[in-house]
Amino acid sequence: MEFTPDDLQALYHVWMSQKARMHLTQMEAAKRLGLSQVELSNILRGREPLTLQFVQSFCRHLHVDPYLFMPSLLRQQREGQQHVKLVNKVIIDGDIESVHIDGNQVVIEYRSLVR
Repeated sequence: MEFTPDDLQALYHVWMSQKARMHLTQMEAAKRLGLSQVELSNILRGREPLTLQFVQSFCRHLHVDPYLFMPSLLRQQREGQQHVKLVNKVIIDGDIESVHIDGNQVVIEYRSLVR
C-alpha cells in the first residue's frame, strides 16, 4: 500500500498529540519500535517511506487505530476492503533482551537459564 503526504501529516499530528498525552519521547518510542531515534525521525519527516507494517506498529504503541484517521486507510475502508485485526501473544521462558520485526516475522531474542 502506498501512503500519501496527507497520511504522513495525519500520522505526524497524532504522534504530536499522543506523545504529549503519554509523556513519551521520540527516543522512547523509537526504542519500543526497535528503531534508532534518527530512523524514526526520518520516517515521521517523510525522508523514509511509510509502510503499513510501520504504521500499524507505531499506532499500536500509541494506542490509536490508524483506520480511524489516515486518509488512505479511511478511503480503503469506504471502498469495501475489509481488514481483520489479529493479536498473538507468546510466553517466553526467560528474560527478553530485544524484540524486532523482520518482514512479517516478530523476532524475540531472550536469555534462558540452562540447568
